[in-house]
Amino acid sequence: MDLFRKISETVSKGVSTATEKAQQTVEISRLHSQITVKRKEIDKLFTDIGEAVFDAYLAKDLSFAEPRVIPVCEQVAAIRHEIEYLDQRIMRIRNEKECVCGNKVPFDTRFCPSCGHRFPEPPVEPEPQAAEPIDTQNEDEAPAASDWSDVGRALPLYRTEEESLEEGHTAQASSVCPACGTTVDAGSRYCPSCGTPNAVRT
Repeated sequence: MDLFRKISETVSKGVSTATEKAQQTVEISRLHSQITVKRKEIDKLFTDIGEAVFDAYLAKDLSFAEPRVIPVCEQVAAIRHEIEYLDQRIMRIRNEKECVCGNKVPFDTRFCPSCGHRFPEPPVEPEPQAAEPIDTQNEDEAPAASDWSDVGRALPLYRTEEESLEEGHTAQASSVCPACGTTVDAGSRYCPSCGTPNAVRT
C-alpha cells in the first residue's frame, strides 16, 4: 500500500511540475513579446529625435531641436524603465539572476555568494488593482486560506528516505551567518543576505 502511495505522489508531483513549467514558458514568451513591442517604440522615437536634430541643423541652430527632443527623450527613458521591469519579471519567474561575475543566483539574493557583489533593488512593481468582491453566499466556494492552513496542519508530513538523507546532507554542508543568522552554503564565500564573508569554505 505504501508503494502505491509513493508512486501516486511521484506521478502527481511530476504532472504538477510539468504544468507549472508550461505556464511559466507561456508567461515568459508573453513578456518577451511586450519587450519587443516596446523596443520598436523606442526605435521610432529615436527616428523622431534624429529628424528634429536634422531640421535644427538645416535651420543652422541646433537649439531649435531642444523643445522637440527633450519630451521624446523622456518617453524613451520611461519605456526603458518599463522594459527593465519586464526583464525583472522574467528573472523572477525563472527565479534566477546573473551577477557581474557570471554566477547565477536565486532572484531574491541580495549579495553574490561567489564575489560579494551587491545587487541593486528591483524596480518598484505597479500597485495591484482592487480585487472584485467575492460572493460569500456561495456554499460551494473553496475554503479560505486560513481553512486550508488548518487542513495542512492536520495532515501528516511524509518524507521518503532519500529526502531525509538529502536534508541531513544539506544541514552538514551549510553554516549560519554570524551577522544576520541566514543559512549559508559551505561553498559560498559571502552571505547572500547581508554580504558578510563566510568563515566556512571548501
